[in-house]
Amino acid sequence: PDRCAMAKRFAFGPFLLDAARGTLTRDGSALALGQRGLRILQALLDATVDAVIVIDARGHIESFNRSGERLFGYSAGELLGRNVSVLMTDTDRNAHDEYMARYLSTGVPHIIGIGREVDARRKDGSRFPVFLSVGQVHGVDPPRFVGLLHDITLRREAMAALRRERDRANMYLEIAQVILLALSTDQRIQLINRKGCDTLERREMDLLGRDWLEVAVPEEQRAAVLAELRELNAEPVGDAPAAERYFEHHVLAADGSRRLIGWRCIAMRNAEGRLIGYFASGEDITDSRRAAEDALIAQQRITQVSRLATMGEMAAGIAHELNQPLAAIANYANAAMRLAATQGIAQIDPEGDVTLALEQISQQAQRAGEIIRRLRALVQNRETRHESANVNELVNEVIGFTQGDARLHEVRIVRELDPSLPIAMLDRIQIQQVVLNLLRNSIEALAERPAAEREIRVTTWHDGNETLRIEVSDRGPGVPADLVDRIFDPFCTTKATGTGLGLAISRSIAEAHRGKLLYRRRSGGGACFVLELPCPSGRTA
Repeated sequence: PDRCAMAKRFAFGPFLLDAARGTLTRDGSALALGQRGLRILQALLDATVDAVIVIDARGHIESFNRSGERLFGYSAGELLGRNVSVLMTDTDRNAHDEYMARYLSTGVPHIIGIGREVDARRKDGSRFPVFLSVGQVHGVDPPRFVGLLHDITLRREAMAALRRERDRANMYLEIAQVILLALSTDQRIQLINRKGCDTLERREMDLLGRDWLEVAVPEEQRAAVLAELRELNAEPVGDAPAAERYFEHHVLAADGSRRLIGWRCIAMRNAEGRLIGYFASGEDITDSRRAAEDALIAQQRITQVSRLATMGEMAAGIAHELNQPLAAIANYANAAMRLAATQGIAQIDPEGDVTLALEQISQQAQRAGEIIRRLRALVQNRETRHESANVNELVNEVIGFTQGDARLHEVRIVRELDPSLPIAMLDRIQIQQVVLNLLRNSIEALAERPAAEREIRVTTWHDGNETLRIEVSDRGPGVPADLVDRIFDPFCTTKATGTGLGLAISRSIAEAHRGKLLYRRRSGGGACFVLELPCPSGRTA
């Protein structure tokens, strides 16, 4: 009551307190408080946790409550009558009286009625932050002012701690070497870190709020990604931890390039267990997956090379074994021809059929021996032997070798040979081996077709530049779509009893001639293999 009595009149909300008279006025109606009312009002001031200070027009303190005593370390008796600047820091102390004088002279408020944060000073000189609200006591002369000061030390410390945690979390987000992504329930991007922006080659501001599926997921994979997210929607049972799902999908960069990302994703839920979004970490596995695939391919190639080396050793042994009976056949045929010439066999063979047959036996035995020698040279990586050759004649010879097999399977071989082909420099035996392999493959492929469809077409032509082509096409089943990319790989075959080496060796022969062996599906069904050989323009065959 004594401290209240020192202040003449106070304004609290719509009420005006006249302490000297003991009345409380509202809307012009005075209410007598008496000593009991004053005690209640003082109890109210003392109970508040904020400091309440009343000053006059000169800035002298007229009232100071108990919360102010606890907050500043002064007793009310030490402060009553002193300038309120004693509670201010040097920065505010110098400007306070100027603010007061300017308001009293102009009536324009600068701090009155406007809450703001300032620093205050305790009795021991320590500084602390407060939120200051200043109001004027209306209807009194000279003017008086009431200040409410709320200690915001804890709030500032809490905000600083939150900022530190936020900055630390942002730092973790920025330095993370995985993509960190938060999505809303409708798949819109709520958060994405620097790694995610770098991967997508987009700015964060261009991604936030966008639909993740539309901006980053290839169209053909969106349904699968959405299905994976929906699997997370099921609420966990009891206290079970949040389910985590791993899945992979490509993301699209701004330039249209793709990266394969392995995602670990969980559903985020509020306290009531309601789904509020998704959080995922994504690792770019493009390079590691490619490296793993390359390692697998390399391992397969090593295995294939090992098997080819074994095949080479076997071929060398087989060649040695076959050369002996072939040499014997050639020798016997030559001996028979000499005997026929010396013993007058022409009388019993006037047409010379036997002599012709013996000549063919000798020629084919020598040819078989030459093929074996060239095959042995091929697996031993020896250089090919190029010589001038007429490609049409070479093809006719090969067709002649296969006519018996073709008649046995009721297969027709149709020739379309370009008479203007130039002379080519090639290894006759090796090129004949390629054509022979293609013809035999076509004959076997047609075995199950109707007789009317059993036709092989052999075509040669020159493009007028420096390439000639030999094409072998049939009307068989063709190469299955899943084997087209591997048809020339070693040990890849469509035959139940095939070795898968014929086309691989044929392609190696073509490349040794600086040419190509290509496959394309024949229009109307069937297979078509094209052997392209370099042939400088020059003399025609």
